[in-house]
Amino acid sequence: MFLYLSKLLPALVFPPGLTILLLLAAAILRKRRPRLATAVVMVAIVSLYALSIELVAGALQRNLESSYPAVDISTLPKSDAIVVLGGYLHPAGGSRRYNEFTEASDRIWMGAMLYRAGKAPFILLTGGNVGFLGTRGTPEAVAAKQVLEQWGVPEQAILVEPRSLNTHENAAFSKVILTARGARQLLLVTSAMHMQRAAAIFRREGMEVTPVATDYQTGWGEPDLLFQFVPDADALAHSKNALREWIGLTVYRLRGWA
Repeated sequence: MFLYLSKLLPALVFPPGLTILLLLAAAILRKRRPRLATAVVMVAIVSLYALSIELVAGALQRNLESSYPAVDISTLPKSDAIVVLGGYLHPAGGSRRYNEFTEASDRIWMGAMLYRAGKAPFILLTGGNVGFLGTRGTPEAVAAKQVLEQWGVPEQAILVEPRSLNTHENAAFSKVILTARGARQLLLVTSAMHMQRAAAIFRREGMEVTPVATDYQTGWGEPDLLFQFVPDADALAHSKNALREWIGLTVYRLRGWA
């Protein structure tokens, strides 16, 4: 139930779902409480606008990413394992014959780079498929193993954890595999915005974590000031992702997971 709600509620809490709910509430209130209805409409408009501009979206993202600057691979310590969190691959299935990368594909690329640099003896890929969201068939971690093999990483150097459906399960299920291999010191690879929550959860499980962030959304340069105030669908998506991380981190802490 927690997993289902964790995927459903964000769609209602963040725009555009939140905007639609507010407008529906205003429509219900407009006859009996017209002033309140007007106020609700204004909240819907202002919140949608604010989260749709680069000025706000960039700030929300930078606050998450700034704690994990990009690292020089050569300076990283040798560790027991490289752990790559999922969320970067659409496994072949349905009407699609081949695996396809998502925007977060830097994660698996970084894992391969770390292995080639000799930073750990094996890579652990973690991540399954959330069936009720339409991701059925081959688990992501299994499909990603095929990709690493195609890139020249030896099969014996790749482990998979194909059951986890969220970050907490990534850590809990990975710990079982890592403990069996005597691995405790990890190079943890995930997106920079996701790293704060991920690193906290793996440490809570007793792992020694060196964060290796990738998939940065900020730091590439900013548009002219005028364009930072122009609403944009990409900025709205970035705001939603950042808010999801902030709320996810809060919920995980309340549950004692981070």
